[in-house]
Amino acid sequence: MTLTLMGQEEVKPKLYPIEQTEGGWNKKYTYKRQIIESPLALQIPLLEARDPEVSYEFLTYKRQKRSVEIISAFTTGFSVYTFLSKGQVSDGLYWSVVGSAAVLNLYLGTVSIKHFKKALKRYNELAQTDSKISLQINSHGSSGASLGLAWNYQF
Repeated sequence: MTLTLMGQEEVKPKLYPIEQTEGGWNKKYTYKRQIIESPLALQIPLLEARDPEVSYEFLTYKRQKRSVEIISAFTTGFSVYTFLSKGQVSDGLYWSVVGSAAVLNLYLGTVSIKHFKKALKRYNELAQTDSKISLQINSHGSSGASLGLAWNYQF
């Protein structure tokens, strides 16, 4: 038998859902009735969830976004160097470097957004405090089907 004292209880922080709205080319997020334009600004609420999956996915997103910034800075520096030192860099090398950087940035940007969406989805699952009632029907081939009713209540 385990007895916990009041000072030893784990206190879960109150999580508020983060809503995502799309407007043209940019996405905006609403958290506690505040509109946030940058996903990186959601770091504090996402990490406050203290969920390993949310933390992993968001930190992976953040690391990949940083890599995109570094690659972009390198490409800009390389372009400036090429412009200032005319004739020292061949056209083939220039376009190979710039093209490779663009493809890598596009790939990392796409993958990083997937990680952010996973983190946001998991966070919103944790933030949902309402009771849920779900109905599930499973087929068991020729032996028939089963019907299940589940009630999830957050204490």
